[in-house]
Amino acid sequence: MAREVTTTGSKKLKTLKKEFNEHFPYLNIYIHSSEMAIKAKKGERISSLDIEKTLTEVREKNGSGSISFSGRKKVKTIEQEFNEIFGLYVQICYTDSNGARFYTMGSDDEKTLTELNRDKEAADCKKDMWN
Repeated sequence: MAREVTTTGSKKLKTLKKEFNEHFPYLNIYIHSSEMAIKAKKGERISSLDIEKTLTEVREKNGSGSISFSGRKKVKTIEQEFNEIFGLYVQICYTDSNGARFYTMGSDDEKTLTELNRDKEAADCKKDMWN
């Protein structure tokens, strides 16, 4: 099975999140406004955007293009593409075996989605936690 999800601005956030999780079941994708990115960098608590809206409805930048999530794409590349095309702050996350949620950082950002998904499966993380 090809592990790829493609999106343009017409896709609802909840659909994108669900498709992403179907292909990478041990990972989650959280989409935030750029304002939330500033808060996150300060260590403040942040919230996701309304998942019932489309990317076009929440985008903060009118860059052209689409984003494709293939298993060979690095986490940091996805985060950069969302910022460049949609002006949105994206984080790839996972839920550990105890139910604690973590955002990728450091060496995890250098891994491909397939590598990271495989690592989290081996670490007994929870799957299908996209919501």
